Amino acid sequence: MQRLSAALKALPYRISISGHTAASKLTAKPGYGAWELSADRANAIRKILEEEGVPTANFFVAAGRADTQPLFPEDPFVAANRRVTITLMREAPPIPVNFRP
Repeated sequence: MQRLSAALKALPYRISISGHTAASKLTAKPGYGAWELSADRANAIRKILEEEGVPTANFFVAAGRADTQPLFPEDPFVAANRRVTITLMREAPPIPVNFRP
C-alpha cells in the first residue's frame, strides 16, 4: 500500500475503494457479517492511504460489497474472492469554492 500510495498522491483522480468477501457456508456473527467485514476492509485501506499522504478529498467512496461481486463467480467460496478493489475515477476532486492557489 505504501508504494501504491505514492502513485495515488501524484494523480488528480478521485478514488473508489470496494471491499469484497467470499461466500460462506457458515452463519455470520450476530451484528457482524459479510457486509460489515467488506466495509471494514475498504475503510482500512482508505485509512492506510490517508496515513501515507493521499488527500482525504481524493476519496469518493469506501464501500462494502460483501459477496455480491465475486472475482470467480464459478466458485463464490474460493478465498480469492476476498479482496479490495481500488478504482481511479476519471474526474478531479472537487475544489473548495474559495480556493486561491
